[in-house]
Amino acid sequence: MGQRANLLIVRNQSYELFYSHWCANTLPTDLFWGEQFAIPFVEMQRKVDESGWLDDVWAEGGAVIDLDLKKLVLYGGEDILCDIPLRNLYLDLLRCTWHGWEVQWAYEGIVDLATYVGYPKGNVLTKSSAERVDIRFAPPEEKSWVNMVASITFSHDDLLLFPLWGDLDEYLSYGPDLIPNIDRTYGYKRMSLEEWTPTFPEAGFHMDLRTKRLAYWHAKDMPNLSHVLQSTWFDWEVIHHFGDYESQLRSTNGLLKFQDVNRRKLLGELKVLLLRESSNPLDAIASIVKKEADAGKSVEVNPYALRNNRYEIPKPIKEEILDKAITSLENME
Repeated sequence: MGQRANLLIVRNQSYELFYSHWCANTLPTDLFWGEQFAIPFVEMQRKVDESGWLDDVWAEGGAVIDLDLKKLVLYGGEDILCDIPLRNLYLDLLRCTWHGWEVQWAYEGIVDLATYVGYPKGNVLTKSSAERVDIRFAPPEEKSWVNMVASITFSHDDLLLFPLWGDLDEYLSYGPDLIPNIDRTYGYKRMSLEEWTPTFPEAGFHMDLRTKRLAYWHAKDMPNLSHVLQSTWFDWEVIHHFGDYESQLRSTNGLLKFQDVNRRKLLGELKVLLLRESSNPLDAIASIVKKEADAGKSVEVNPYALRNNRYEIPKPIKEEILDKAITSLENME
């Protein structure tokens, strides 16, 4: 059990590394209220040496707070991790609460954090031994399962759209060998994703077979994906658009349409997310331990899992900070 994260503070061109067993899912809320609250929160966590770096398997969130350059780099969360429109609005508000700071999302997760402070990224990467899955361009059995869209230009005025389900890296790791798997019978000339699912897609990619050009975007952190694809698609131009899903709209000339983005609705969702009280995972552990003990079983708990340090901010202060951020953002629009 756990939602593990590495947190770093950069001072005087050196960094301190911290570990939290529980904050990866709550990190966007923990850091939202500005540096005056975020720095004490990080310093409350377990300070570790370089052996405390997480790798791309275990790291589910993290952040760098650079006091020298006034730059914040972060990733994590449950709700904003896979929802780019919601996250974009969150980041706009975050730039208001961190006024004067540069704010950046870590699209390659722990690799971005390690690279930022000069720690060898090879030390946070694991070798994947997963076998290739059977890639098909058929839509999922249920329309609501669609979480990705592919667009493919075969020739002039010949473009098809494919609603898909799965992981972006599973498709693109094939390299050009992916092309023979394309079954044109599953493609659409036009497509509105809201006719398939109300949930905004997590990823997308566009392939132009004429020019050997691959472009992709994604919501979830994908450590080292850009490096891997540059070598896998070695004779192609590969463009990483990070969270810019609109890049695929530009590539498809209006033939693809995403779900409508209602910023007012998203703002309402964000207010609920940012102001709700987080549950204490230690309560769940205590309940599990008691249940096992009552059944006559002995349970040993990782001591790291028994530490969940929170920096408590009174709700009225949070509401005031959030209201000011919303007003500031509205004044800029």
